[in-house]
Amino acid sequence: MAYTLDDLAWVLSRLQQRGVKFVVIGSTVIDLELRRRSFEDDIDIFALEPSPLVEEDAYREIASGEGWDLSYTALGTPKFVVKVPSGAEVIVEVYENIHDFYVPPEMIETAPTKRIKGVSVRLLRPEDYIVLKAKAARDTDIEDLRIIKEYVDERRLRIDERILRADLQLLPEEDRRLAESKLRDLGFRV
Repeated sequence: MAYTLDDLAWVLSRLQQRGVKFVVIGSTVIDLELRRRSFEDDIDIFALEPSPLVEEDAYREIASGEGWDLSYTALGTPKFVVKVPSGAEVIVEVYENIHDFYVPPEMIETAPTKRIKGVSVRLLRPEDYIVLKAKAARDTDIEDLRIIKEYVDERRLRIDERILRADLQLLPEEDRRLAESKLRDLGFRV
């Protein structure tokens, strides 16, 4: 079920009010750049604090206090199932660097703050998201990148290729080579 921009702002605001400091890292980044007002994908956040692994009880308390269901992602980090005021259900997946899931600290540090319906939220830049998708390189990631490249080609989405190239340098060498190759294959100039 789709949820609205108001729902997105409400969820992020509730997390902030409960003391979660985070950067939005998922497809929501691209959706917001495209100025969408309706969303279907999960909200993926990179938790700065509390740690979703070390301070798991904090997330249980949030779920309990908000009346949200709590389960876990494939990586074992918290996942909230949130009933928003519009009646829709929104999934919020909470991540931090663990196992193969790695967001370079520089991407987190440079994440700009944007206002969503009056709520100040930090989001990865679209270029960061693109590089992380290329690094993951699963079939679904490559398909997402194809769609993003179409948005770029149609001039619905603007990206800075200098940022793409700089972001690639933040990855470990083996990941960098794979990500560069995938992006080139899709027509990104890196």
